[in-house]
Amino acid sequence: MTNYEIARRFEAIADILEIQGENPFKVRAYRVAAETIDDLEDDLATIHAHGKLRELPGFGEAIASKTADFLASGTTAIWERIKDSVPTGVVKMASVPGVGPRTAKALWEALEVTSVEALEAACREQRVRAVAGFGAAKETKLLEKIEAWKRLNEKMPRRWALPLAEKLAAELRKIEGVERVEIAGELRRGCESVEKIILCVFAPEFGIELPALPERVECIVVAGKGTYGWGDTELLATGPEAFTQTLTDMTDVDDLEIASDEGLAFAFANVPFIEPELRDWPDVIELAKAGKLPKLITEADFKGQLHEHTTWSDGTASIREMAEAALERGYEYLAITDHSPLLAIANGLSRERVLAQLDEIESLRPEFAARGLAILSGLEVDILKDGTLDMDDDVLAKLDIVVASVHMRYKEDEAAMTQRICTALASPHVDILGHPTGRIMGQREGYPLDIDAVIAAAAKHKKALEINASPERMDLCDEHVKKAKAAGVKIAINCDAHSTKSLGNLSWGLCIARRAGLEASDVLNCWDLATLRGWLG
Repeated sequence: MTNYEIARRFEAIADILEIQGENPFKVRAYRVAAETIDDLEDDLATIHAHGKLRELPGFGEAIASKTADFLASGTTAIWERIKDSVPTGVVKMASVPGVGPRTAKALWEALEVTSVEALEAACREQRVRAVAGFGAAKETKLLEKIEAWKRLNEKMPRRWALPLAEKLAAELRKIEGVERVEIAGELRRGCESVEKIILCVFAPEFGIELPALPERVECIVVAGKGTYGWGDTELLATGPEAFTQTLTDMTDVDDLEIASDEGLAFAFANVPFIEPELRDWPDVIELAKAGKLPKLITEADFKGQLHEHTTWSDGTASIREMAEAALERGYEYLAITDHSPLLAIANGLSRERVLAQLDEIESLRPEFAARGLAILSGLEVDILKDGTLDMDDDVLAKLDIVVASVHMRYKEDEAAMTQRICTALASPHVDILGHPTGRIMGQREGYPLDIDAVIAAAAKHKKALEINASPERMDLCDEHVKKAKAAGVKIAINCDAHSTKSLGNLSWGLCIARRAGLEASDVLNCWDLATLRGWLG
């Protein structure tokens, strides 16, 4: 089983146990296990092979043992015992954000609804409002939650799809007779979510047998052709269809079929190579032929990170540990931006604690400066309901960088939320708008927002917008980033790291930047320190 599959199984166990009225602490243990697995960069099988499951956050002996069972056999005793005790559809109902196990159980028992579709129908038929403890308002809210869930689940978020694709590709490469496996389709194009996973498999001989594949996974096999045919197969499998159709129309079919790599396929069409992330652009072939494609940003362009957390708030590493990790990655600077006091759940910093943290940063600066790293002082400050900031101006003025973000009161209408954010962008202390839309991939839609007005405000006040590279956020989307670039707004691609390991989140934001056509000059943290300081003022 993959990380994704095991995490979903632990969530299902938690939902069933909660529906059954099990001890809340036991239920929570399974939910924490799922959250931990979703945050992992490493494969559970590898962690288990090194005997380190117990070192994972929230993994006691029981959870570690069940994880080992899933890895070995695809099941575990508790799952076999409870999996048929609640209808599968009811468990799925419980997984819908805003429904949850208690509501799912109540409506299952009262209305005998056993699927999300049946629950949606009950809401539309106004049967839910008749159930004790519900009513018309709650019925309307349930319907809204179901509709949002359906939109979110039309595609698989990249953070779930890519690890699964990489795992499957690694397994396919082990099959005798398989010489090459590459990820294609929407994942290769850097899309934030995908309809399906597409893998291209090359085998010199016919007759290889592939294992059964999970739902939403397709394998395209090139067999018996030597290297011939790989180029056109990878090109067509990467897509999108409109792009490949235009390109193939410009190419002799016989030439395309013998292309041993994608570069040759482009050469036969007399078109410069176009990076996969740009192939969704409707005019990209014309731009390529005119020599007007952007020089896309790469990971090697980055000089530092500007939005990171430490043990001062909800991070797991000290300032020193984060600085050491930044040095290991070759960065020239690192901004420490812990939370402000409103976010008490994240141990947000009071005025006094911000000043104390400043003292610690000052004490560390000489040592790390001598080793080539500048530690910048900062804060991720909450944007309050009226657009003011959750920290005194005189404290903010002492900091090198301020990231302003919304973490609470999401349920405002579009006009109010837009005004709230635009007011914050007008503050002389704000430098970057963090995770601008507030979305969580596959779980929560962003708050209502006039993004054009926000981009205009950022341009007017010379503020940057963030691409938050935390895999669950990936916020902004590429279309919004393209608009920001067109308006002259600079971008910061930030890992929003809460650990030394999550300083490696950059690739999740990089794919968005590349789809938007960003170059190194567009991105704050690709600038050298002197240029960055000049922009910050």
